[in-house]
Amino acid sequence: MKRIALLLFILTGASSVSAQTILLKSGVVVPMDGLVRNGDMLMVSVKTASGTGQVGYHVSDVSGLNLPAPDALALATEQIAKGEFDHALAQIEPIVAYQKTIQDIPGNWWAKSALTEVSALVGLNRSADATALVNEITGYSKDPEILTSAKLQITLVTKFNDPQQALAAYDALISQSSDPHTLSQAWIAEGAIHLAQHEFDEALLAYLTITVFYPEHNPLVPQALWGSGQAYDKLKDVRNATKTYQELISSYPDSPEASLAKAELMKKDLKK
Repeated sequence: MKRIALLLFILTGASSVSAQTILLKSGVVVPMDGLVRNGDMLMVSVKTASGTGQVGYHVSDVSGLNLPAPDALALATEQIAKGEFDHALAQIEPIVAYQKTIQDIPGNWWAKSALTEVSALVGLNRSADATALVNEITGYSKDPEILTSAKLQITLVTKFNDPQQALAAYDALISQSSDPHTLSQAWIAEGAIHLAQHEFDEALLAYLTITVFYPEHNPLVPQALWGSGQAYDKLKDVRNATKTYQELISSYPDSPEASLAKAELMKKDLKK
């Protein structure tokens, strides 16, 4: 019973103000404060004149769900961007487990949550677990954006012998996606390859693509700013490198990249 209560809290804890409803095939829309799967029944918490109660609906009578994104999904994404993969995995695993119980009902968050878990697994170098989960996602989802993001996660753990082959793989994914997070991940990967190949102009372009086109609510911007600063440094553009590091420190002071930027600025001060 405690486990059910925890899962219900996780699901409904996404937002206290976002509407949560269940849509029946009859056309009736039922407001709810929570949802628990019990076999073929969905047990829905509803408001009554005296407080709250539970009503059961057979899955076959349900057309879809209107559920807000769980808070833990955004939190885990931010933790992954900071390199806190263990914490992210601890946040997202219960969400994925619960969402899987309603995986067969439109409106669930299983695929998106599972992709976040994949990112955490990739960060922990658990490639086999990440690949298995990606295969599960691709076998379940028909959403082109979800499938493209899943392919990206596999590409990120693939060991390419030829950098040009890796760049071609990321270019293909970029051409298929319109999701800012997926695109940001791919551009950061390309930037890193170009830096390693001493292709500093191309690296700078990859990182600037993120900060110019996808700056809003993007936890990967600190990585992009750091990469831009490194590319400017390699191009001996000290003024723009310094400006970029200062922006990183000012805008994202708690990011791991901000600490790196401070160290770079200290080096520059010592050379004066």
